[in-house]
Amino acid sequence: MELKELKLAADRLGADFVAELGRQLIQADKVASGKLLKSLNYQVIEVLENVLIKINAEDYLSVVDKGRRPGKMPPISPIKKWMEIRKIKGRGKDGRFIKQDQAAFLIARAIGKNGIKPTNVIKKSIDTILKTKKELLSKAAAKDVQNLLNKILVNK
Repeated sequence: MELKELKLAADRLGADFVAELGRQLIQADKVASGKLLKSLNYQVIEVLENVLIKINAEDYLSVVDKGRRPGKMPPISPIKKWMEIRKIKGRGKDGRFIKQDQAAFLIARAIGKNGIKPTNVIKKSIDTILKTKKELLSKAAAKDVQNLLNKILVNK
C-alpha cells in the first residue's frame, strides 16, 4: 500500500515537532552552546506499510528532558564547558572566586546529591503538536485509504 499522503503529513509533522522542541528548549532556558538545538532533525521512514518519524538529537537530550536522579556524580568536563559558555564563575563561602575545576567539582557533587529536575520538553512538544496536527494525520490516512480503494475498484 502506497502511503503518499501519510508520508507528506509525517514530513510536515516532523518539521513542526523539531521546531516546537526547539521552542520548548529555549523556553526552558536549556540552550548554552546551541549544539543540542542545532542537532535537532528528523527523518520520515516507511517500514512494513507504516510511516515513522525518527527524531535525531544529541544524546544528552534525554538528560535535559527526563532530568537526572540523585546518586552518582556526573563527569566534570562537560560541566566546565557549560560554565565557560554561560560565563559562570564559582565563589567560595567567603565570596572570593574559586578555580574553575573546583567550582565544576562542587556543581557535579550537587548534581550527584540532588539530581536535575526534568523539563519534559519532549512530552510538551508532542502534546502541542498533537493538539494542532491530529486532523492533518487523519485526513492524510483517509486520503491514502481512498486512493487504495479507488485502485482496487478500477482494477476489478
